[in-house]
Amino acid sequence: MKIANHQNDRINIAYWEYKNNPTEEKLSELLHISTPLVKHFAYCLGGGVTFNDAVQAGYEGVLKAAKRFNPEYDASFATYAGHWISGEIRHYIRKEMKYYKPNFINDLQIKAQDYIDTYYAKEAKLPSKHEISEVLNIKEDGVDEVLRAGLVSIDQINLDKLTCVRYENFKLPIEDKIVLFEAIRKLSRIKQTIIFSLFFKNKTQQQTADFLDMNQRKVSRLLKSSLSDLREYLGEELIG
Repeated sequence: MKIANHQNDRINIAYWEYKNNPTEEKLSELLHISTPLVKHFAYCLGGGVTFNDAVQAGYEGVLKAAKRFNPEYDASFATYAGHWISGEIRHYIRKEMKYYKPNFINDLQIKAQDYIDTYYAKEAKLPSKHEISEVLNIKEDGVDEVLRAGLVSIDQINLDKLTCVRYENFKLPIEDKIVLFEAIRKLSRIKQTIIFSLFFKNKTQQQTADFLDMNQRKVSRLLKSSLSDLREYLGEELIG
């Protein structure tokens, strides 16, 4: 208990130092001192996601708490930050599958299920794996991965098995989409959010900034950095 109280005292002191001198250096100190608290919540709440991703979500909670804390609240900053850390990690876990399961897998899964339902209604039997693969335009050994996509984490799906049989005009082949998806997953949590918001959800930079509670200029800087990282990761994939 004394150790926990001492840690909370350090967080409270770091917050007031940042409040009185809101520099990047002081904010970095606050985040650093808050790390044990963030990791505690990440360990307790982060089941089903990677620990590092849960920690990154927790840091977002600290940032939001630092921006919104009111000294008139009947609680210390450390206690207030704890609620935000917990909330951001829980929010991230709820959204994780939306971020980590690419649309092309969802589309394949829906297309497969619709075909199976239609085929069964007409033929009174299930289609073969070959017939499903023809409809989905993937190799047969990828059919099982598509059908189990809704039941397991994306990490348990063998993406290497999802390859096109024939190429279609104006569409990226599945294997290229997978390479892009895997490159995006190497980005930090905040950069993934920006990429998905701007390019997959067609949000503007300002809408993305409002969602992340930051200014548009920072989103623009992070976008530039994200695209640079993606070029590097994709280059490694092509060379490899």
